[in-house]
Amino acid sequence: MDVFDSAVRTKGDLAGVFEYEVEDGPQSDTAYFYLYEPDGSIISAIHVRSGVWSITEADIAVKWDKDERTGARYGGRHRQDFNVEIPWS
Repeated sequence: MDVFDSAVRTKGDLAGVFEYEVEDGPQSDTAYFYLYEPDGSIISAIHVRSGVWSITEADIAVKWDKDERTGARYGGRHRQDFNVEIPWS
Protein backbone atom coordinates (compact mmCIF):
# COMPACT_ATOMS: atom_id res chain seq x y z
CA MET A 1 0.00 0.00 0.00
CA ASP A 2 1.34 3.43 -0.95
CA VAL A 3 1.43 6.07 1.81
CA PHE A 4 1.25 9.80 1.10
CA ASP A 5 0.92 13.00 3.15
CA SER A 6 1.58 16.65 2.39
CA ALA A 7 1.22 20.15 3.81
CA VAL A 8 1.41 23.54 2.08
CA ARG A 9 3.18 26.40 3.84
CA THR A 10 0.92 29.27 5.03
CA LYS A 11 2.42 31.56 2.36
CA GLY A 12 1.36 29.02 -0.28
CA ASP A 13 4.84 29.03 -1.81
CA LEU A 14 6.12 25.59 -0.74
CA ALA A 15 4.80 22.14 0.11
CA GLY A 16 6.35 19.34 2.13
CA VAL A 17 5.43 15.90 0.75
CA PHE A 18 6.06 12.44 2.20
CA GLU A 19 5.69 9.47 -0.15
CA TYR A 20 6.19 5.74 0.42
CA GLU A 21 5.76 3.68 -2.74
CA VAL A 22 5.32 -0.07 -2.86
CA GLU A 23 6.98 -1.23 -6.07
CA ASP A 24 7.26 -4.59 -7.87
CA GLY A 25 9.25 -6.32 -5.14
CA PRO A 26 9.84 -5.57 -1.46
CA GLN A 27 13.43 -4.48 -2.08
CA SER A 28 12.18 -1.82 -4.52
CA ASP A 29 9.88 -0.08 -2.00
CA THR A 30 11.05 3.47 -1.25
CA ALA A 31 10.16 6.39 1.01
CA TYR A 32 11.07 10.01 0.23
CA PHE A 33 10.37 13.41 1.75
CA TYR A 34 10.15 16.18 -0.88
CA LEU A 35 10.08 19.96 -0.89
CA TYR A 36 7.87 21.17 -3.77
CA GLU A 37 7.10 24.50 -5.43
CA PRO A 38 3.46 25.35 -6.34
CA ASP A 39 4.05 24.48 -10.01
CA GLY A 40 4.92 20.90 -8.99
CA SER A 41 8.69 21.28 -9.33
CA ILE A 42 10.73 19.32 -6.79
CA ILE A 43 13.19 21.62 -5.02
CA SER A 44 14.87 18.90 -2.98
CA ALA A 45 14.38 15.31 -1.84
CA ILE A 46 15.48 13.35 1.21
CA HIS A 47 15.67 9.56 0.88
CA VAL A 48 14.02 8.22 4.05
CA ARG A 49 14.43 4.47 3.48
CA SER A 50 14.24 1.56 1.05
CA GLY A 51 12.73 -1.88 1.49
CA VAL A 52 9.62 -3.23 3.19
CA TRP A 53 8.16 -0.97 5.87
CA SER A 54 5.08 -1.57 8.02
CA ILE A 55 3.74 1.97 7.85
CA THR A 56 0.28 3.41 7.28
CA GLU A 57 -1.08 6.90 6.65
CA ALA A 58 -1.96 7.07 10.37
CA ASP A 59 1.80 6.88 11.12
CA ILE A 60 2.70 9.93 8.98
CA ALA A 61 2.31 13.67 9.56
CA VAL A 62 3.83 16.44 7.43
CA LYS A 63 3.52 19.83 9.13
CA TRP A 64 4.95 23.34 9.08
CA ASP A 65 6.04 24.75 12.44
CA LYS A 66 5.41 28.32 13.65
CA ASP A 67 8.64 29.44 11.93
CA GLU A 68 7.40 27.98 8.61
CA ARG A 69 9.84 25.04 8.61
CA THR A 70 8.55 21.64 7.59
CA GLY A 71 9.29 18.15 8.76
CA ALA A 72 7.96 14.63 8.52
CA ARG A 73 6.91 12.71 11.58
CA TYR A 74 6.82 8.94 11.28
CA GLY A 75 7.19 6.06 13.67
CA GLY A 76 6.23 8.36 16.55
CA ARG A 77 9.25 10.68 16.20
CA HIS A 78 10.30 13.59 14.05
CA ARG A 79 12.82 12.41 11.50
CA GLN A 80 13.65 14.47 8.43
CA ASP A 81 13.21 18.14 7.70
CA PHE A 82 14.17 20.91 5.31
CA ASN A 83 15.57 24.33 6.16
CA VAL A 84 13.56 26.39 3.69
CA GLU A 85 15.69 29.48 4.36
CA ILE A 86 18.61 27.89 2.47
CA PRO A 87 18.56 29.03 -1.18
CA TRP A 88 18.16 25.92 -3.31
CA SER A 89 19.89 25.77 -6.65
